[in-house]
Order: sequence, then C-alpha cells, then structure tokens
Amino acid sequence: MKKFFVIIAILLATGFVTFKYLMQPKDLGVKRDSSLVATFKQRNNMSTTPTDKKVELNTDMTSDEVTAVFTLWQERDKNFPLRDVQIKFNNDGTAEAAGYLKIRNAINLAKNLGYSDSDIEKGKEYIKYISGDLPFYVAGTGSMINNTISLSPTNFQIAKVTVPETITTPATALVTDMIKRRINEVGGADIKEASIKAGTFHLQGSIPESIQY
Repeated sequence: MKKFFVIIAILLATGFVTFKYLMQPKDLGVKRDSSLVATFKQRNNMSTTPTDKKVELNTDMTSDEVTAVFTLWQERDKNFPLRDVQIKFNNDGTAEAAGYLKIRNAINLAKNLGYSDSDIEKGKEYIKYISGDLPFYVAGTGSMINNTISLSPTNFQIAKVTVPETITTPATALVTDMIKRRINEVGGADIKEASIKAGTFHLQGSIPESIQY
C-alpha cells in the first residue's frame, strides 16, 4: 500500500512539473529593462516626457530596446494584454517573440477595437481549455512597408505545443488586422519601413513621440 501511494505521489509531482514547464514561455535571453526606452529616446533626440508632437525616425532598435517598449507598456497600463514579453531579432532576418497573453485583457482590447461579440466568441474557442495567462512563442518574418503589414510565422506555439497551420493562418490574419486597427486608433503614425536587418529592427517613418498604450 505504501508503494502505491509513493507511485501516486511521483505521478502527481511529475505531472505538476510537466504542467509548470508547459505553462512557461520560451526564454529568448533578452533583457527586460524599461529604462532602455529613455536611452533610445535620448539617442534619437526625442523627449523623455509625454508630448503631443510627432517625430521623424530613421533608426535601428536592438532586441533589448524593442522588448523595453513592451515592458514599459506593461508597467504603465494594467490593461495591457501582454506580459513578460521578449522580442529577439536574428541576423538571418527572422524574429522571435515569447511571453504571456492576458486573455481577459485581450478580449477587452478586441472589444475596444470594434470586434463583434460573435468574432470574440470564435476566437475564444481556441483557448477554451486554458485558464489564466496564455504562454506563447512565435518565430518568423515580418515587415511593414508604406503602412502595409506582412507577417509570415514559421513556428507558433501555445504552452510549448506547436499550433497547426489551420489555426496559425487565421490567427496571423487576426493579428495583422488588430495591428492595423490599433495604429488607426493611435493616429499619426506613418510607417515607411519597418523591417528586420542584421539582427536589429529598422524603423523609418513618422510616429507620435509618446504613445500611451
């Protein structure tokens, strides 16, 4: 009988460890330091305090700097739909992103962007067995030329499980549409080029100097 309980305990412990592993996003080894946003602004002669001005940029951002933007948004806004995000740009022109999707906040964002209740219910079908924040990992290529977005994921994982193409394709279209809606909501952004070059994120265009997510 004791052996039976020992076996049960081992199985439960193994299951807990496995579950904990699956529910953690991939670590890309990128620093999450929101203070790098101020450093980037100073380097590009941007104000470090909120303004209503627009700024012309033709610059490169490192993985740490882009990650810092997401970290700052998370710190400033409790309704931001992502947390603990890491963004990594590779020398071959690909990029990786990992973190958690805060499901409730994502649903509220979708409503604010004008998606219908039926659209949101369709999306929730894919995550109906997940409770809490959703760990994700995505790798691939992407760019924006003259405000036109192009995303091509090559690997999409939820809780370290690879998502099939039948889900990845509509999910990519949805993310693309949400980015467009968010840019229109912010207003004032005119992106001539946003691309991955030599392990950095190249950005050229006119953007609001301060964007409160």
